[in-house]
Amino acid sequence: MDEVAITPEPIRKRARISNDKCKARTVDPAAGIMSLPVEIIYEIFAYLSCKDLYAISLVSTLFNRVATDPFLWRTYEVTNNKKNTDTVIRELKRMSLLKKFSISIRADCDDILRQLSLSNKRLEELHISNCTGSTSKLYLRSIYLIRILERCRNLHTLNILGSRVRGQKIYRLLANKGPRLRSVYAPATRSQFCTFIKHVSQISETDRETIYSMNVRVRKSWSPLYYFVTKRADHVSTALISYLHNDILLIDSNRPIHKLSITERRDT
Repeated sequence: MDEVAITPEPIRKRARISNDKCKARTVDPAAGIMSLPVEIIYEIFAYLSCKDLYAISLVSTLFNRVATDPFLWRTYEVTNNKKNTDTVIRELKRMSLLKKFSISIRADCDDILRQLSLSNKRLEELHISNCTGSTSKLYLRSIYLIRILERCRNLHTLNILGSRVRGQKIYRLLANKGPRLRSVYAPATRSQFCTFIKHVSQISETDRETIYSMNVRVRKSWSPLYYFVTKRADHVSTALISYLHNDILLIDSNRPIHKLSITERRDT
């Protein structure tokens, strides 16, 4: 029998990859994000809160430039005295596209509202809570709120809680906004409330006299004025005006012809 020659198979050696090469393949997450187009970074940052934008602005020069861009700052909230007045004013100056501003528990509200009237004319919502002005512990200076109402043409919501304002002009300017006005919550005297009712175009003269007579014996010097508008799917608007114990309902408030309903609430 012929002998069969057996050729031994070559031994395959396993390739060894050094730790250095493994490390070289590790991708730095920050470097990966920075390699994205700036437009994509803007879209990502748009989902971040104000607090997160402040934090990420410290990562790099690029992130700082993107995170401080007015495009991302449509909402801004100032609470307590975590930031001094100069810092808040400086930030408001760069937020030219600001739409919603909230301020609470601040003693420099007048100074901040003044700056708001100068640099943030696209404002749509203003919320003031438990703030004091520069001249009084309770009253805010009316002039700065008046300027905001005159210059911020898109403003549709004003909430004032825990503070008061003097004069009638603010309430006249609010009423003159007509269908653009969506929500108001503010303390008002009887004369301020009557000024608001007088200039609301959706209320007829006869209905105004009825409303005035219902509040002729008001004893409280200040009471909350509440105004809120809702829109149904059929585009019919309903406006609710509430003052003291009276609820005034305007149905289809966008049109000259509407239905008015007045309900007196009684305490139980």
